[in-house]
Amino acid sequence: MATGSHHPGFRHQGVGASRSPPLTQATHLPKEVPVTLLEISKLNPQSSTTRWGNEIMHVLRPFKLETLLDSSLPRPQQHHEDYRKWKYWTSIVSRWLFDQVEPSIQLKVRDHAPQLTYADEIFRSIRTISLQAHASYLAGELEKWEDLRRDQYPTAADFIMAYQNQFNRLKMESHEPTCAVALRRLLQALSSEIIRVSFIRDEVENLGREVDYQLFTYYCRILVTESRRSIDRGAGTPSSSSVSGRGGGSGGSRRGSGASGGSSSGRDVSYRGWRQSLRGQGQGQ
Repeated sequence: MATGSHHPGFRHQGVGASRSPPLTQATHLPKEVPVTLLEISKLNPQSSTTRWGNEIMHVLRPFKLETLLDSSLPRPQQHHEDYRKWKYWTSIVSRWLFDQVEPSIQLKVRDHAPQLTYADEIFRSIRTISLQAHASYLAGELEKWEDLRRDQYPTAADFIMAYQNQFNRLKMESHEPTCAVALRRLLQALSSEIIRVSFIRDEVENLGREVDYQLFTYYCRILVTESRRSIDRGAGTPSSSSVSGRGGGSGGSRRGSGASGGSSSGRDVSYRGWRQSLRGQGQGQ
């Protein structure tokens, strides 16, 4: 092999080439300047640790201080060029973090580890101490969702939006039921009030795919639209909708009057007409 040739599998590095220094919590910190960090809703035993953590990050990110809470990143050593900067910011964020929880949690944190100094260890300790309370919070939020009933709300649209909002709270905590179960329960609650629920059920059964979050929110929008249409037609009460919804209903017979088939043909025409009206409003799939 000729002198000076290089193996094709290796990249030649010049004398001046150097590697980037390893990342630490200090790598992207700003200069030491006075700042005012916004107060958030204080964490208490009845509140969501997840939501609290998200709000903490929301405050810190504009200042590029969120890495101070990342315990997977090493803290800089005292000889590190940015150590003083890191020490300045972790002290500020530590004090601020402690003020974002209620006194009862502050006491538990002090009892758990009285020598806590740095932002990442305080953040981790708060979340660890709150685990049991958070489990109770999740159980309560799931129970709220399960207990939602149509008769608690003046309109079907109000019920649908409350149902979806509570589902979203559970989803934020990664504690939500499957979207298929959520949609099935919602359709059951509205089956006697919204005529087109039967069409939606048939459509979902023939999708050939699992009901995911996108589909769940899509059908929630459709149901809100149908609820408001029922009110506009003066048929917003469960009793009148229930009567017209069985056997195809008067709306279905009007749309299907030109079809030569039986009830299934009339139903199909009514379904197509319903779908076309939704596409006209920009809600088609």
